[in-house]
Amino acid sequence: MSPLNDSVLSPIKTAIVGYGLSGRVFHAPLLASDENFEVVAIVTADAARHAEARAAHPHARIHSSFDELWAEEPSVDLVILSSPPNTHVDFATRALSAGAAVVIDKPFVATVAEAAALKSAAEAAGRPLMVFQNRRWDGDFLTIQRLIAEGELGEVFSFESAFEHWAPVATSGWKDQLPIPQAGGVLYDLGSHLIDQALVLFGPAADASVTLRRVRGGGNDDHSRVSIEHAGGVETRLLMSRVSRGLGPRFRVLGTRGSFTTYGLDGQEPALAAGVVPGGAEYGVTPEEGFGWLETDGPAGISRRRVPLERGDYPEFYRRAAAAVRGEGDLPVSLEEATAVVDILERVTRTSAD
Repeated sequence: MSPLNDSVLSPIKTAIVGYGLSGRVFHAPLLASDENFEVVAIVTADAARHAEARAAHPHARIHSSFDELWAEEPSVDLVILSSPPNTHVDFATRALSAGAAVVIDKPFVATVAEAAALKSAAEAAGRPLMVFQNRRWDGDFLTIQRLIAEGELGEVFSFESAFEHWAPVATSGWKDQLPIPQAGGVLYDLGSHLIDQALVLFGPAADASVTLRRVRGGGNDDHSRVSIEHAGGVETRLLMSRVSRGLGPRFRVLGTRGSFTTYGLDGQEPALAAGVVPGGAEYGVTPEEGFGWLETDGPAGISRRRVPLERGDYPEFYRRAAAAVRGEGDLPVSLEEATAVVDILERVTRTSAD
């Protein structure tokens, strides 16, 4: 593989490694909708997914292993790793050393040492290494950023965020079975999103702690809470759960002038799963029943009103990724930011084990 050296109009030849939920629902549709990219190869060892990938991407070559990809795809410019996190260091190091740019899905890696090793590998290769923190472009999260920037909430002092769903039986997949020191479990999986969002909003952590629970009795942690005390003074409380039959607020932000609360997850994931084309008129738009609630205290007393959510925009990650691969822009997510998330995850799990 070699760095991209064609004109800016030439598509970035891309390989997707892993064709589970992330590769199939997120990366493949987002790449297919962006003319900057051409998916030329997909890697999956699963026979059923192999057939599904071939049917959905007839112009891509489907490979059964990472080694097979290397042998048969010498001209790939970008490798997307949506494989289990315990493969990320090996696969990314090999891709970078061969001259390809790399996107790694979360969880990025399990430890700060692994993050540092990959950063060094990217610097040595002179190729971009990017971490897929797509939920920076959730519509509700973008709305919170706007409200804070506009001063609607005053000085924020408390932030609550939850990512919950109902999956009462542990599966055989990596999320439930890969050991926590290798980035398995709901904390590393969903917590990677929630911690990243909190750090984007309120800056670095002065202290952090975790409660890990295995409610289902098998597999990894499935109902975990993280508390972060930000250096700027904000208190953050994060919940990630696979066993929430009744869902609470998605976000609850408290400030000195008011509060903002939302319910329900951003709709981009189900839209992509249903085949909605990114960039279409309805993509990323939250219907009125999903609007947030803003409560403020003004001269006339307390007011409560619905606030439309910003349009969700996962495609923005790949617009920025294309610029980075071509040497025309910064990484969508800096490696320092990605490593800060890993640092908290590693620190709190190590402390919990002690």
